[in-house]
Amino acid sequence: MKLRIDFRPSIVVALLAAAALLFWLATRVPGAFWIALPFALFYSMLLAVAALALLRIRMIERWMDWNEPGRLLIFAPHEDDCVISAGGLGLRNSRLGGVTRVVYLAQDETPSLPERRKAEARGAWSVAGLGDDDLRFFDLMPPLERRDPEKLRKAAAVLREIIDEFEPTALVTPAFEGGHVHHDMVAALVDRLVTPADRFAVFEAPEYSPYVSLVNTPHRVLALAARWLFGLVAYNGPPDGVDGRPILKLRLSPQELADKRRMLAAFVSQNAPSLVATRSYPDRLIACASGRNRRRPFDFDRSYLRLVLALRRRLPARLVDRIAPVQLGTVGRMGTVTDWDAEWGKA
Repeated sequence: MKLRIDFRPSIVVALLAAAALLFWLATRVPGAFWIALPFALFYSMLLAVAALALLRIRMIERWMDWNEPGRLLIFAPHEDDCVISAGGLGLRNSRLGGVTRVVYLAQDETPSLPERRKAEARGAWSVAGLGDDDLRFFDLMPPLERRDPEKLRKAAAVLREIIDEFEPTALVTPAFEGGHVHHDMVAALVDRLVTPADRFAVFEAPEYSPYVSLVNTPHRVLALAARWLFGLVAYNGPPDGVDGRPILKLRLSPQELADKRRMLAAFVSQNAPSLVATRSYPDRLIACASGRNRRRPFDFDRSYLRLVLALRRRLPARLVDRIAPVQLGTVGRMGTVTDWDAEWGKA
């Protein structure tokens, strides 16, 4: 059984330091120098990479306070996404006396699941004091593995109407990160809809992505490094961004964090125990400027993902997946990442 050290990155660095030290000590054992030296050098290199990742975490993450009630609008493709990204923020805003509205934009394509997921969402948000009038359910996204520019244009008009009717002071949207095509669609639509004339703050919420970068995804780098701790340790960190913008961590009380776990536990159809174990971190938000009009979340041609895909074509896929695990592209566009120009199509 592996030791799980989720959300505690400094422990990964400490364990790698211990491993490197043990191998350096082993080089002093008579007859073991040339056997132990490669391992000592390898784990010293891993330690240096992990230490740099920890430094990057300290540089790009900062705490965020939300102490005034506002009109909070949360866009979510799927029912569990909004709690993962902004469950704590919704809790805090509602308990301060603010108004929170959650808008769901994609319907599950599995028969019988849509109504079940809606019921789970209602149960989750009841923990925050939200009722049926605070939740809206739409079917605005194209089918997962099909492009439908016309449906996206209709979705854009509906989203603008929702914004204008609700008049938010803050809007939370999924991040444009290449993790799931529906997430990227919502983020890209918000890019197009929000203008400098809008007087509300916009935040993106990262959730998961196939992007790996020593500079921009320090938690992912630590998770990969931890895999070399003899298979005894597993590190699951909170999600990183994809472009180095500061990550704002919402300051939550222990009770609020416990309530977020209760909200996540409501999503039984989405493997609630896993959600509680891996997504119960303080909300992580990235301030978003209007008018970015991004085409791709990151440079696929120079990405770690493309390297892994190339290795999987030349080596046994199971071996590559064990050594260099990564999500194999954007969900719905596997083998590549979201291309917004292709999704939106020609006007």
